[in-house]
Amino acid sequence: MSSVDVVVVNWNGALVIEECLSALVLSAERCDHDVTLVVVDNGSRDDSLDRVRRVAPGAVVVRAEQNLGFAGGAHLGIQRSHAEVVVLVNNDAVVDPDFLQIVVDALLTAPASVAAVTGHLLLAGTQDESGVPLVNSTGNEVTRSGNGRDRDYLSRDDGPPALPDVFGFCGGAAALRRSALETAGDFDASLFLYYEDTELSWRLRRRGFTVRYERRAVVVHRHAFSSGTGSDVFAYHNTRNRLLVATRHAPLEVVLLAWASALVRAARTFGPARHRPGRAVLRGTLAAVRLLPRELRRRRREDKASVVRGAELRALVSRS
Repeated sequence: MSSVDVVVVNWNGALVIEECLSALVLSAERCDHDVTLVVVDNGSRDDSLDRVRRVAPGAVVVRAEQNLGFAGGAHLGIQRSHAEVVVLVNNDAVVDPDFLQIVVDALLTAPASVAAVTGHLLLAGTQDESGVPLVNSTGNEVTRSGNGRDRDYLSRDDGPPALPDVFGFCGGAAALRRSALETAGDFDASLFLYYEDTELSWRLRRRGFTVRYERRAVVVHRHAFSSGTGSDVFAYHNTRNRLLVATRHAPLEVVLLAWASALVRAARTFGPARHRPGRAVLRGTLAAVRLLPRELRRRRREDKASVVRGAELRALVSRS
């Protein structure tokens, strides 16, 4: 029996946290491992914590005085936990009853070089015209323009099975090996929101670890419930962090294309189709420009620590 800490980051999640934790409590009861639920609350102002105590009275609650974002909250939760396996589950996700057993066993029976096992995420409330659910993620990929994306996003759930090997894990539902995190570090809290799982996946891959996808570890996810994909918050952090993470880790040709496409999008915000998300994209780009000297220094450090270079590094980027 192994020790497992399940970290759930919560911010004003009163509408979703009970369903999330109820499913995790059931999954923990059906799991052969020693499971502890760890809820990191990012300074919520709703009654989230009352609901946590009602549904999961045995959970360890870690309170932050302010909103640290998912990156900061996950970092805090991992730092406060000690188990050999850390499982991340979004507060807007609902796991299947056997999720914990499946995802933890898949990690522990894999070679030590496998740093993470990412789950099979379905998009809550979505289906095609024939009623088949749609996929949210089978792991993360990075495109030639530096864009991090969910593999198989919006594909049919009954489609061909995805390959077990994938670039990175989706932070919405994944199991991480503690020893790999001790080697590569855990989440970069400065990213706040979005691309934090892509950045950590880059670090793990560059140090020689791999990531696997487990089809049987099923989770239903309300994608971007807290921020919304059309919000200024999403546009700003998505734009900024895409550039920062690419600059820090990606092959040079990917970095150049990422910045070129970002500058084109930023320039369009001055055109006749100006809108609020467009201004957020501009602010995100300018924030990345200000942080560029820091990221170039970080890139030099990451290059020194990397055991994956050249063609191997380029092979990590999706060709599509």
